[in-house]
Order: sequence, then C-alpha cells, then structure tokens
Amino acid sequence: MSLPVDAQAMMARMLGKPLFVALRVPADLSRFTEVLTPHLQWAAQCEQRGELFASGPFVGEGGTPGALGGMSIFRAASESEVREILAGDPFIREGVYTVEIKKWVLMEGGVTVSLRFSDQSYLLR
Repeated sequence: MSLPVDAQAMMARMLGKPLFVALRVPADLSRFTEVLTPHLQWAAQCEQRGELFASGPFVGEGGTPGALGGMSIFRAASESEVREILAGDPFIREGVYTVEIKKWVLMEGGVTVSLRFSDQSYLLR
C-alpha cells in the first residue's frame, strides 16, 4: 500500500517513536487479589528502570479495575525484549492474564507538566 505524498510529508515531521503495547487478557482471575501486590511491585520496578512508559487496567462501568484486562506500554528494542520483561510479571507468570504484544509507533499527542516548587504541587495533563 502506497501512502499519499502529503501524508508522508506530515508523518515525517511527527515523533515516530516505536514502543510496544502489551494487552492483558483475563485468563484466571481467581488469583487476582493474591497476585496484585507483587504485580504492582514488579510494575514499579519496570518504571524505575525506564522500561515502562505507561500502564493500567481497563475498567467497565461500575466494574472492578482489571476485570476486563489491562494495557502496558513498554520502551524496548524488540518484541522479544518485551516478552523477557513480561516474564517477570506475576500476573503473566501465574496465569492470571495472557498477553498480546503489538508494536506501536507514537506519532501525535502531547503532555503538559507544571511543577510548583513553593508548595510542592504538580499538574500533569
């Protein structure tokens, strides 16, 4: 499939940052509560190492967070690297969720951060 020339020009100016999305699909939620704390500890470690860009559960109207699965976005060089990272996730290792990985290219969007040192407040939108 060939892209229109004007679209190619627009895309050339966009970020084009390759990332990997891991979609968690519920498999055996009977162990969810038991494995939640170790999963959160693992995720915090991934974040501190710079591997985890963003992560969180899917939530239905009035439902329990995570009952519909979840999503994590990783900074990695390859899908196999993401699989290695996810091998340490207790949710995956213990069979609470299965995972589907897709390469994703971040093109557009934005982040606004405001820090106020005087009252130690912040705003992230």
